[in-house]
Amino acid sequence: MRMDFVIHLVAKIVVPLFFIGMAGSAVVIVVSFAEDLKELLGDEE
Repeated sequence: MRMDFVIHLVAKIVVPLFFIGMAGSAVVIVVSFAEDLKELLGDEE
């Protein structure tokens, strides 16, 4: 019974951290994509 409570507590902490990490990774991908696109378009001029 006690272990079940601990598992639920850990799950409630880990799940939001996972989604925050996913959102952070998405932001990094978008920023790096925008920088690469700007660099590629700048070289063509």
